[in-house]
Formats: sequence, structure tokens, C-alpha cells
Amino acid sequence: MSIKLNLYLVAFILLTASLFLAGACSKKKKTSSTTGSLPVLEIKQTLGEDGYYTGSFVVPSDGISFLLSIFKDSNAKIVFDSLADPDGNDILSTSSTQNLYNDASGGLGSDLIKKGYANILVPQSPSFSAKAGTWTFKAKNNDRIKLTRRSGTLPASTTIVVQPYITGTTWTALDLSAALNVMSSIYSANGITLSINTTITISDSQYAAVSGTFTNTTTSALVSQGATTALNIFFIEDYSGSWSNILGNAAGIPGSMGIANSWNGVLNSLSAHASGTTLDAQLLGETAAHEMGHQLGLFHTTEQGGTVFDIISDTAECTKSSRDNNSNKKMSAEECEGYGGDNVMFWTPWSSSSRSAGLKQETLSSHQQQVLKYSPIAQ
Repeated sequence: MSIKLNLYLVAFILLTASLFLAGACSKKKKTSSTTGSLPVLEIKQTLGEDGYYTGSFVVPSDGISFLLSIFKDSNAKIVFDSLADPDGNDILSTSSTQNLYNDASGGLGSDLIKKGYANILVPQSPSFSAKAGTWTFKAKNNDRIKLTRRSGTLPASTTIVVQPYITGTTWTALDLSAALNVMSSIYSANGITLSINTTITISDSQYAAVSGTFTNTTTSALVSQGATTALNIFFIEDYSGSWSNILGNAAGIPGSMGIANSWNGVLNSLSAHASGTTLDAQLLGETAAHEMGHQLGLFHTTEQGGTVFDIISDTAECTKSSRDNNSNKKMSAEECEGYGGDNVMFWTPWSSSSRSAGLKQETLSSHQQQVLKYSPIAQ
């Protein structure tokens, strides 16, 4: 199974991977309170004569995972140049024979998602691990780098705390219950318990419809309200402007964790999931589960063109050769039935007729589950 990505396609991948499109070819509630907080450290950097910043951090012997995040206050495009593990292997190097992070690194993302923010998640695939010892990095043109680190013993069962929010006046927190149950059931069936906090209503009218661009002033102000101890899901009444045909999008692959900022959550449009004022709970639950997967580091299993796939080796690929020869046609879930169309992270949902017939997107591969279970925000 091929897992190689074309570097020239990366910007496109990271944009489309965070978008779930409405229309053709697009893609048990538990109440708890959050406790504690994720350990987040700011890493000291040294500016070299070559104009690059260097720094290091230590992963302890019981390290499970970490998220290294780079920030620029001006929202300029920024990138990590290298990240070497304790054995001296640069996991961003194109010369690495098992390199996956070269293609997955957030710094190679699109203008819409990665201005002012880039990241490296370890592990974002079972091919890499958070090795104990000193890691070193090299970066350029940033204001600060922060490390979100998880250590301890990996528990037998995994729990992720989720904090839902709702904006606008058309729907209330009660209207989300069925969709949150669907989302929770999807993760439970894949070995992960969601501990879902009571939905918070944000009544300020400016947040009813917002841009899907996380550096937009209003969107940033909304998402920055998210909890630092949970994965934040913002159920907005609608998107504004050109984003109006989108079901949902995430702040990154992954987004920020443990830090209150513009990239600490996902958006889901309620209007895009409604017929009149009636919400499609199954589709909304699937979309929320999908965007949550992006926020935790999962890519689309197959991109819309059928030539680019995720960085995980055990997910099904739906290639151009498995459908007709119309090169302009986008891959549909129907064409990929049996080839990953039922995966939570397939790029587009089933058509309305397929959903009416009972088809769902509720599966995650073993390796996808592993990425989620190792997430810095998981418990």
C-alpha cells in the first residue's frame, strides 16, 4: 500500500483535509467536568548566525506523545526546518527512508490553516514514537515555540474530554444531544470513550455565522474561548462568506491542544446539516467525529482526486484505477465502498440517498485508533 505524498500537493492536502464539503462529493453523551490541565512548556530558542532558531527539549522515559507548536504573532507563514530525535534522525528530512513527517508537518500547510501556527505531532503514525531523550529542532521566523507533552503509563482504556459550544439562536444545546450521542457512539465503537461536558451557549450575535479561516478576527475570538483541558467543538449556526457550503473544518492536523488560542477547536455548521430547522443528527455526528479526528492529527484516508492518501499504512486507499477514467471527477464515497468509503476520515460523506439506505461513516483503522489513543489530550 503506497503511503507516499507528493510534496507539491501538501498545501492542498492540508487545506482539503480540514474541510468537509456539503452537497455532492463533499464529506453517548456523558457529562463530566474537566480536571487538571495539559502540561505546556515554552521552549527556549537560540538565534544562530544563519538566521535560524535552535532549541531542545527532553522526552522522559515514560513519555507517550508530544505536540511541538510554533507561533508567529503576525500570522505569517512559518515552518519547522528540522526535528531530530534522540538518535539524531531528522524526522522532517527528505532523506529518511521511513519519513512520513516530511509530508505531514503542519508547517507545510495552506495559508488558510497555517498562518501564524505550525506543528509536529509525535506520534502521528505508528511509524514514529516519542523516544525518550533529548530532541532538537531548527526553525525560522517565529516568536515562540511551545511543547504540549504527555507522559505516564498508557491506560488500558482511553478517554477524551470534549467541550461543545453552540452559537446563534435557531438551535439550542438540547438540539445537539442526538448528534453528540452519534459522535460518542462512533468513538466508543473504536475503543475511545468521549466524556462530553455540558454544552456552553455563546449568545453574542457576532458568533452566529463566522468565517472558516481561524486567523479571522471573529473566528479567532470565538475559538480562543475554548477550554485548555478538552477538545473544543463549536457548533456555529452557519459559516459566513464563501464558506457557506462547508459542513465543518478543523483548525489544523492537528490543531492546538492545551493552549487557549485561535487553533484550539473545530467548527461545524448547523445550517449545513439541517432541513428547515430539523438537524440530521447522524450526519452532524459523523461530521463532528471527522473534524475531531483532524484536530487530533488524522488526515483524510483518500483525497478527492484518488491519487493522494493519508500517512497511515493500514487504512484503505481508493485509487483512480478503482473507478472510471474521468480525471476531472471527484471521488465519491459510493465509488469507494469497500475501499474506505465507510471510514470516519474519508474526504466526503455518503450521498443523501446512501445515508437514507443506512450507509454510515463510523469506522477507524487500528493505526488511526492508535494515533488518537496516544494523543497528548487523551487520558
